[in-house]
Amino acid sequence: MKGINQFVQTAKESAVLGGYILKENFRKVKIEEVEYKSKKDFVTYVDRLSEERIKNFILSVYPDHSFLGEEEGVAGGNGEYQWIVDPLDGTKNYINGFEVFAVSVALQKGSEIVAGAVYIPMFDKLYWAGKGEGAYCNGRRISVSDRPLDMSIIATGFPFRYEEEIDRYLKAFREAMITFSAVRRPGAAAVDLALTAEGVFDGFFEMKLSKWDIAAGSLLVEEAGGVYTNFHGRRELDGNVVAGGERIHKILLDIVQRNLI
Repeated sequence: MKGINQFVQTAKESAVLGGYILKENFRKVKIEEVEYKSKKDFVTYVDRLSEERIKNFILSVYPDHSFLGEEEGVAGGNGEYQWIVDPLDGTKNYINGFEVFAVSVALQKGSEIVAGAVYIPMFDKLYWAGKGEGAYCNGRRISVSDRPLDMSIIATGFPFRYEEEIDRYLKAFREAMITFSAVRRPGAAAVDLALTAEGVFDGFFEMKLSKWDIAAGSLLVEEAGGVYTNFHGRRELDGNVVAGGERIHKILLDIVQRNLI
């Protein structure tokens, strides 16, 4: 695709730019500086500063592109390209001093994610992918895992903002615990998807996420040779996620469909 390398480079630079801000302010946010967006949903000045820096950089390079950020919404132009950004995925982890959080930057053309990057600042791990170009971490090409089922580790996220979904979710969680070797919950979907693409996790499922949480990670998984779908098995960014290698994805999708649809 024309310009794909330039798009990927912009995504990488943007993610690192935001990540530097997260590093600089890590463990410096005071409790009184934390704001509530809604119940159990927080935001800090760091989220906003990271997003502002990323937005200004991207729109300086592509002023005709649209920009969608978690904190400030839509800005920029009205063309077919839209940048989708989570300036701090894992805000609660960040507030509490837990090092698992990330910046996620993706570019969507029409209905397709064509470039994306996820930067995990405290691990200094930069993941990126371009449509049809493969997925990489710090310059090394990555691929999803192919471990035996009894050695597979699945990542997930709890629907903590949706208490009405907890009972259904716990049924899927229980079956996943029985089926796979272990289940992990780091607390940042962009990190979960990046680690699934890298083959650290064998699969990932979560419900009711936002587009900015998963846009870049979905491309990473696919370009790493994996499968990314919603709970109905379709390649849609509707917030309900099943991802992993082909075999693990099928097993995990069956679990999700039995319990969460």
